[in-house]
Parts: sequence; structure tokens; C-alpha cells
Amino acid sequence: MIDTKRLLPIAVVLLTGATPALAQTAVETPATPSPTPEASAAAAEEDDIIPGTIAGTVALTSDYMFRGISQTDNNPAVQGSLEYSLDTGFHGITPYIGFWGSNVDFNDDDNATVEVDTLFGLRGPLLDTGVSWDLGGIYYAYPGASRSGGTATNYDYWEIPVKLTYSPIEDLVSVGAAYYYSPDFFGGTGKANYVNGNVTVTPPVPYVDLALFGGVGFQNIEDSKDYVDWTLGGKVTFKGVDFTIAYTDTNLTQSDLGGNKLSDARVIFTVGAAF
Repeated sequence: MIDTKRLLPIAVVLLTGATPALAQTAVETPATPSPTPEASAAAAEEDDIIPGTIAGTVALTSDYMFRGISQTDNNPAVQGSLEYSLDTGFHGITPYIGFWGSNVDFNDDDNATVEVDTLFGLRGPLLDTGVSWDLGGIYYAYPGASRSGGTATNYDYWEIPVKLTYSPIEDLVSVGAAYYYSPDFFGGTGKANYVNGNVTVTPPVPYVDLALFGGVGFQNIEDSKDYVDWTLGGKVTFKGVDFTIAYTDTNLTQSDLGGNKLSDARVIFTVGAAF
């Protein structure tokens, strides 16, 4: 039987997401009034002083799912991210650093209430193949949950992700694959490996941006049970706001999680925006 405190909390998509954690994709921002010449000049001057790009997201979701397992005890979550990236001009390689946060509830007497992830790495095109790559690191932190009753919880952990994306039909179909390695997974459960494949289709639709997505992943954990998770959903972007609905499930049973319904099949609703 698996201890739920020792199973990793999710993200894709699909917003992801993260990553798709509920299939995360870029969105358009709402229309704004045209800037005055003075404002444009000031913005240009600021860009010269501070190179690079700062972007962020905010979202409200009916349940924070990470790889098919609820991280909020089947309750809603408020999430946000912020990223700084810099186009080096060297073969399209872009270094980046960012943060992602959400409320969490592991049903552990409120020992952990917040998750803050630090993400960093490099991304760019793979020569002229049409493939994009992303290599970096993610540190998952749960402030205030380092100890419980004087005993270390071992919630915090590292992962090293390697991601590849390819569009066989530009502006219509995108496929992706990712591999995540952790030297010591959530809850001190030892080495872990996670592989994921996903596909996103963006058919042309009047007035809105539509994305249909699906993905499947396999989680291997040294001191816990291996399992498979999958997601299927769609996202509509209108006036810069994302409306996402996704179905997610795993091959875990309630008994695997101590009787909790944290990995049962469910439909997730998310409203978010990028800026």
C-alpha cells in the first residue's frame, strides 16, 4: 500500500502547466490602447537597460493534479508563474529562470500548504531539424513543511527535465516528449524517472484560439509503486483568457493510496491568462 505523503504531488497540463500539466501553451493578451510616443520611447529605453523578456501566468483550477494525483485533496487551487528569459542570439539558445506556485493540501494536518517551484535552464532549436529542445532543472519546495513533529518530511526535491517538441504540421499539430529524473523523489522515496508524450492540435476556429490535447506518462519511483497517468482535453482562448477542460486518470487504485480518492478519474476546469 502506498503512503499518500510519499507520492509526488502534479502540474500539464495542460495548461500545461506546465508544462502540458493541463497542457500549457502561450496565450494572447487582451487588447490595450495604443501607447503614446512618450510611453513608447520610455519602454524602448527600459528595454535597452533591462534586456530579455519577463512573462507570467495566473490561473484558477478546480483541482491541482500532478501526474494524475491531486495535490490539493480534491479541492481548487490558485496558481501563478513568472519567468525571465534572454535571447542570446547564439544559435537561438535562450537561458531562462522562473518560479511557479500553488496552494497544496496533502491531508497532513496542514504541514504543507504551499508549493513553490524554481525552474531554470536553456532552450532552443535543434539545428535545422524543426525540433525544439529544453534542458534544465526544477526544485520543488514546500515552505514550512521541512519538519513535522520534529521529524523531517523530505518533501522538497529536485528533478532534471529534458524536453523535445516538434511540429509535423506547422500551426496545426505539435508533438512532444519529456523525461524527468530525480535523485531523491518527493517524501524521500528514492530515485525516480518520469517519461511523458503528448500531442496538441490547434484547428483554425473563428474568433477564438482552440487547442485540443492529449498525453500519457509513466512514473517510476524506487520506493513506491510505478503507475501510468493520462490526460485528454481542450482549451479555448478568448480575449487573452484561457478556458480549459481536461479529463485525467491513472491506473492506481484507492487501496494503492490508502483509501483516498486522489488518483480517481475526474474532469478538471481551469481559467487562466498569460501576461
